[in-house]
Amino acid sequence: MASLDDAFNQLKIANQHLTAVDNDLQTINASVKVVGTDEQATTTAVQTGFSELYSLVNYTDQLLQYEIAQNNTIICYLGKIAQQTCALLNEAALQTAAQQAMRADIHDLKQLFELANPAAAVEQHRLEELKEQVEKCCPPPVPEPPCKFTKCEEPGPLPKGGGVIESKPRKRG
Repeated sequence: MASLDDAFNQLKIANQHLTAVDNDLQTINASVKVVGTDEQATTTAVQTGFSELYSLVNYTDQLLQYEIAQNNTIICYLGKIAQQTCALLNEAALQTAAQQAMRADIHDLKQLFELANPAAAVEQHRLEELKEQVEKCCPPPVPEPPCKFTKCEEPGPLPKGGGVIESKPRKRG
């Protein structure tokens, strides 16, 4: 049979084991607290990162809307240029044909006039020379151009953003 000393020694050994288990539990508890703190810091960092990403996405959307507005302005100007170019080509074709017909008719009329009225032809040449001299001194007024430029709607200044996108060089290796 076991004596009281044996039982007491067994209790001491059990107490030592319990103390070791308690120490181990305290170490585990401290580790769990560190993990909890790390988890909170990680959660905060992830939330901050997502908040910054959200700001960058919003700013990118603003920049895209601005670029779309710029493209609409460019398209407007190109449409006006195309319309005016087409109108100018049509008018130039008409004017060229009219000028060629008038040139031949004017030459014929001038010859007929000079043959029919030689004294008047000499006077006409003298008046043309006088007119050239007067125009050198006092040029005639320049007619206003028929085309008036109208500006297209522009998007305005670049939007101020909540984030700056920086490009960092990557190391290769």
